Amino acid sequence: MPLNNNSSVNKNVNINNTITKLRHRNNQDINKINDLKNKIDLLSFNKTSEIKDTQKIENDDKNEKKKELEQLQLKLKEFLFETKIFLMLILFRFYNSLALKTFFVPDEYWQSIEVAHNFVFNYGYLTWEWKEKIRSFSYPLLFTLPYMILKKYNLDNTDLLIYFPRVVHVFIAAICDLFTYKLTKKYFGRNAAKWALFCSLLSWSNWNILVRTISNSIETSLTVMALYYWPFKKNKDNSLPIKDFMIALSLAAVACFFRPTNGIIWIFTGIVFLFQYRKSFKALLNIIYHVLIVLIITLIISITIDKYYFDEWVISPWNFVKFNIIENISIFYGDNSWHWYFSFGLPFVGYTFLIFMIPGIITSKFYTLFYVLLWTVCLYSNFVHKEYRFIYPVIPIIFVYAGHFLDLLSKYDKKVKSFLRKLIWKSVVILVCSNIPLAFYVSNIHQRGVMDATYFLRKEVNQHEADGILYLMPCHSTPFYSYIHKNITLDFLTCEPPIGEKDIKNYKSEEDFFYEDPKYFLFNHYSHTIGNTTINYPTDGKYSTVEDIPKKEWLNYIVFFDNIYDDIKFIFENSNYKEVSFYFY
Repeated sequence: MPLNNNSSVNKNVNINNTITKLRHRNNQDINKINDLKNKIDLLSFNKTSEIKDTQKIENDDKNEKKKELEQLQLKLKEFLFETKIFLMLILFRFYNSLALKTFFVPDEYWQSIEVAHNFVFNYGYLTWEWKEKIRSFSYPLLFTLPYMILKKYNLDNTDLLIYFPRVVHVFIAAICDLFTYKLTKKYFGRNAAKWALFCSLLSWSNWNILVRTISNSIETSLTVMALYYWPFKKNKDNSLPIKDFMIALSLAAVACFFRPTNGIIWIFTGIVFLFQYRKSFKALLNIIYHVLIVLIITLIISITIDKYYFDEWVISPWNFVKFNIIENISIFYGDNSWHWYFSFGLPFVGYTFLIFMIPGIITSKFYTLFYVLLWTVCLYSNFVHKEYRFIYPVIPIIFVYAGHFLDLLSKYDKKVKSFLRKLIWKSVVILVCSNIPLAFYVSNIHQRGVMDATYFLRKEVNQHEADGILYLMPCHSTPFYSYIHKNITLDFLTCEPPIGEKDIKNYKSEEDFFYEDPKYFLFNHYSHTIGNTTINYPTDGKYSTVEDIPKKEWLNYIVFFDNIYDDIKFIFENSNYKEVSFYFY
């Protein structure tokens, strides 16, 4: 019987198909497993990546917070350091205020504490500036509170009357020193700032001026503060530094508040600032907008203060500019050559610090402050009447650059260690030996006599009955009622300027007439008898007739310099006048 292999073949085919199918399924399962595994791996990777990203963000946040904390700690540390410096500066300037025993300039008294004394105690003398309203009451206002406190507690008859107003300037001077340090640190670093502070404290001119009750002192302090905040350098993102700009602008406005000519400084800095943002019309409008806000607010405050004092609406800064610059009345008080500030004024106040300032400028990469100094001195040079105190607000810039150079000298390396060590110590010796003796001289010897005479008279009129004091000396040579502090007659030779006069150069004041011929002046203006004694005047020539003007009576005390004694000594012969004190001027 024949065999049939088809069934067998079919079976094999089926088996093979089954095996193939099974293998295919196996492969599919393996693929699925692999896909699933890949998905799990991908999920695991994503999860790990997310964890790493989260950890990175957390670490970045921690680092940022750590940096912020470190910066905050540094700021706090620097604040505490500067606070400690400021307290030490107050003590230093307080001693400075007690050490001053000399006369500086009339404005130290006649444009500050004399005005405040008159306001609080309702008696005194006001110079022509206050009658013409060219001065703002803003500055004397600072001294009204100390006087009011003394008056309230009946302490105005003590020496506190003299020293209490100076306390105001102790703080003003300390602020000037501190911001000289801060300004230097901002552009040249902390070590340079320490050297600049050293220069500021050592300076004979700072010792002589900053603690005196004179508006140039507070003007200087406000100027160096404004320079510190002024944004001389643009922000990295070119954004407008409104906060610092507004602080600087406000301080500058207050400085102009006290001294209108301080605006000279800010004309330059303002032009530089506008030039920085010349490409942004929006920024320029923003700057002008904020300038107008500050100017309007400052002007309103100034006018309000002056309205309160003068009892009428007055714009004193305009009157100041009108009298001193437009009408050139200031020429009456002195006429100097155009180069005076460069040949005398700046070398006089900058003194030996200029030796270190010049290389400090050359080695510096920041020249803007030097340009401010140069601009100010150049513009002031155009005014006929010059005094070195007028350029004093930019003097701290000298200490900034001098501090920078002294810092460079102190950063020596091992190769030149010996040479530079000697050089830095020689520099310190030069500064110390040149400034300390001069500081002692101007604060204890130069023009001391008028102050000693004033202290003597203050004591005399408060211990004895006196009807008055006659000062036969250049006008405003001594403090007046703010020191004598007694409502008696104080007579002096006036020196009011030629207001309304066309021939200013040939104009003569009462003081001029006196010094032309002291004897003849007294012959025409004062009584010919002293008590029961008749003065033995000549009777011939110009003495044959007497000018028909009211004659003043002779007062209890007469003060004069010895250069006129030989001319007038005959007046006191056989009278009840006698010499009670003599002082070296």
